[in-house]
Amino acid sequence: MSLSPEQKSEARTFMRQLEVANVVIAALGTAIAHLATGSGPMALGVLVGGALCVLNLRAMVWLGGKVLYAPKRTRKFYAALFAGKLAILGLLVWASLAFLPVQPFGFMLGFSTLLPALLITNVRKSLEPAAPASGPTPRQPHSGGPQ
Repeated sequence: MSLSPEQKSEARTFMRQLEVANVVIAALGTAIAHLATGSGPMALGVLVGGALCVLNLRAMVWLGGKVLYAPKRTRKFYAALFAGKLAILGLLVWASLAFLPVQPFGFMLGFSTLLPALLITNVRKSLEPAAPASGPTPRQPHSGGPQ
């Protein structure tokens, strides 16, 4: 499946908007947790979980782009890196919960910022006006009456 340059540009724009929304939600979540519970394990959990979520999304976007658009001879290498990224993420989650003074519920809240970011980005995208068609437009059916 190949995408047109317009579709690639639209996909890149969407992913940038998703990443920005994810960072904003993670920062807001951290600020709210800090205001609600002070600078304790809950706020630190939201901060660490949010940071891992933001970094994971950035890595997925970069590696996913490489898997899709890199020359065919290097795609397998990037696909292997993508799988390795998942293993590293698992180790970082385990290490964060095992060795840092974080509240697991706060960590989960911070790590879950991608879901509301997806929702917000999709809603914003659906409310944008449609781009004009680049090809010929179909004729509108006649609504009746004399011609």
